[in-house]
Amino acid sequence: MSPTPTALRLAAGLALAAVLSGCAATSGDAGVRVTPSDSAVPTVGSTAAATAPADLVAAADLADCPGSDPMVAPREAGLPDVVLPCLGDGPGVRLAGLRGTPTVVNVWASWCGPCREELALFADLAGSAGATLHVLGVDATDDPPSALSLLTDAGVHYASVRDDSGETKASMGWGSGLPVTYFVDADGRVVFTRHGAITSADEMNRLVSDHLGVTVPA
Repeated sequence: MSPTPTALRLAAGLALAAVLSGCAATSGDAGVRVTPSDSAVPTVGSTAAATAPADLVAAADLADCPGSDPMVAPREAGLPDVVLPCLGDGPGVRLAGLRGTPTVVNVWASWCGPCREELALFADLAGSAGATLHVLGVDATDDPPSALSLLTDAGVHYASVRDDSGETKASMGWGSGLPVTYFVDADGRVVFTRHGAITSADEMNRLVSDHLGVTVPA
């Protein structure tokens, strides 16, 4: 199968991303250990919501973050009740309030080699699924300018939010390494968690079909 345009753009951007983020991971890594500072977790509206440079946000041209219900009660088997600021433009997202549309939530970082290799797969999924499925990145323990530069160079435009301090590390269970992907049904339940990189479009589409009941057009 010939590489998709997104994959080609991503490959071209990887070298620059490695310089920007100081990434030491290799493409063969099954995951990357997370070593963020365990400083105080910020509350909503603290420095975690600082605005990223406007020129980088504009260049990345990320999709609007999905709407989230500010009032619905969190689910016991759902995402944590935290509000994270958009990496691009737009209001923050309450993870526990993602309801109404199945959502694939991928926790990633620009310094994580396997995460970078997945970006094209999530971009293609977002483009193919349309309104039947949301794709949301959570850029964790990262440098926002490096993340935005990587997405710009890769031509990846699906929505991401920021978790600069690793606020979701314990509550979402990604402390052992990135990437981690959560398949969330329309009622807000996490029905499946995939630790480690998703390696092909076939695997991605099968996971979406098996766990969310969404068929992605070929």
